[in-house]
Amino acid sequence: VVGAQKVFDRMQMDYYAGNKAAKPDIQSYSILVDCWAKSNHKDSSRGAQKLLDTMIDKHKSRDLDGSPDAVTYNSVMSAYAKQGDVVGAQKVLDRMQMDYDAGNKAAKPDIRSYNVLIDCWAKSNRPDAPRGAEKLLDSITVKYRIGELDEGPNVVTYRSVMAAYAKQGDVAGARKVFDRMQTDYDAGNNAAKPDIRSYNVLIDCWAKS
Repeated sequence: VVGAQKVFDRMQMDYYAGNKAAKPDIQSYSILVDCWAKSNHKDSSRGAQKLLDTMIDKHKSRDLDGSPDAVTYNSVMSAYAKQGDVVGAQKVLDRMQMDYDAGNKAAKPDIRSYNVLIDCWAKSNRPDAPRGAEKLLDSITVKYRIGELDEGPNVVTYRSVMAAYAKQGDVAGARKVFDRMQTDYDAGNNAAKPDIRSYNVLIDCWAKS
């Protein structure tokens, strides 16, 4: 993060010094957000969130061409997910949905958005994590069915819900989600085909039970 921020600051200084071609664009900010999300810095979520806020403010003041897209929002959510901060990740998803509803079509939540939030539930230590993760799975299924999502649940979605149950050693819960994934795949959703990691999660759940 320090290296990327240093280059970003240098670009901004160059722009303010008169090099109009060096004006930071939406991609420049998105790269920095992604850098925060991938870092192990203890303030990664706050750093990513601060950049998102800056992007939105600069776009409103016409100082930034373009506005945050789904990739940017998903990266900020990932920073929260890494820390198991469900509240923080949910707030970003809510803000993303509001941005989309306000006319920013590039901010439409996608299957990755929901997968990140489910992963956040799985990584949290909340006792209601399995229920929260499965509730999101149900929501994805409904949203896809009525056309609000372009893609339905995939193997990552199901596997993350299984992981929430596995973390608590709930074999019955993990097995139920696995069977649901298999049924979805058999019904024609090729993206839901169980993979080796799905079986590994189930095995790990047995080991923790």
